[in-house]
Amino acid sequence: MTTKFSVQVAQHLIQENLGKGKNTVCSPASIDAILSTVAFGAVNETQEQLLTLLDQRDIPELKAASSKLVNVFKAPETSYANALWLDQSYSLNDEFEIVLREIHNAHVKVVDFVNQADQVVNEANELAKEATNGLIKQILRRDNIKGDTVLLLANALYFKGAWQKPFLSKNTITRSFNRLDGVKVRVPFMRQACKYYDYGTYNDCQVIRMPYKCASEIIFSMYVFLPFEKDGLPNVMENIKIIDQNMFQDEIKLEYVMVDKLSIPKFKFESDIDLKNTMKQFGMTLPFEENCMDFSGIADSTTKPLFVSDIFQKSCVELNEKGTTAATVSRGIVATCGRRTGPPPPEIKFVADHPFMFVIKENVSGAILFVGTMLDPKQKL
Repeated sequence: MTTKFSVQVAQHLIQENLGKGKNTVCSPASIDAILSTVAFGAVNETQEQLLTLLDQRDIPELKAASSKLVNVFKAPETSYANALWLDQSYSLNDEFEIVLREIHNAHVKVVDFVNQADQVVNEANELAKEATNGLIKQILRRDNIKGDTVLLLANALYFKGAWQKPFLSKNTITRSFNRLDGVKVRVPFMRQACKYYDYGTYNDCQVIRMPYKCASEIIFSMYVFLPFEKDGLPNVMENIKIIDQNMFQDEIKLEYVMVDKLSIPKFKFESDIDLKNTMKQFGMTLPFEENCMDFSGIADSTTKPLFVSDIFQKSCVELNEKGTTAATVSRGIVATCGRRTGPPPPEIKFVADHPFMFVIKENVSGAILFVGTMLDPKQKL
């Protein structure tokens, strides 16, 4: 259900950061949510471009897809908030406001950006803090609001999943993790032995699906892609195209087998990502044009054109013995399968002691909440 565009943007940004040695995490689902909000307020060519990138034929189809995505966010494991602040010099389109409230349950507020910029910053950061359970405390700074800012969009997504098969803290040990530059760092590793998981190999890496406990029909899992070679992540990232849903459904042949040894590092880090340039690179250009006249669906813009000046995302992820906690906040600033059983192969070892990729995915809808790379578990927030 997550669009190819948002996953493509996320994967490209992650690959860019590989050479910098930076852990990176990004939320394609959050990108989809904020782009659908922008699309609801667009008209003419800009709307057509956004609909194409979001794989939707028209606005009714986009509304249905957005409702389905937001329904995933209603699972007990997740928390989602969406908000919009509009300058008082503009009049919000009634239909746009109705869509925001009905689909995204959005908070909508008219403000004076000139005299209330500090208040908007505080409210946006409070939204991020509350929606992510304090994991992300700041999404906006005072200098992010310029003199021509008239509209601010923000969404926050929080996920906290408990492992279906939790690790025991007493089994956690300190051992070496091999970074891409060859440096070894000593970090805590969680360990399990002789547990059954969906496991397989694909494109020069081992793949394991680690399911979370589910309290509803919405089912989340973390897929970990561990290269065979200690420095093999760049090559794996080049060859694995997570934009293709068939990869998870048909291409990765996972079998429910006993994993004799599972060892994965604990970590916690966050990423600040500017999405604008990458989105433009992959075809989203019209919303960023300063002379754009196609956002009359948001507010009256006949005299002062509205355009998107910034789309930014901050994400945070933590992995420990109990499960995974992850959160993301995106902002847009507008200015003028089934299991197969069989005999287990001998001695399956999944030891993530070198850089790997992870994907947190909802199995039924196919929505990809987070995708990231772990290059150094010692990297802090």
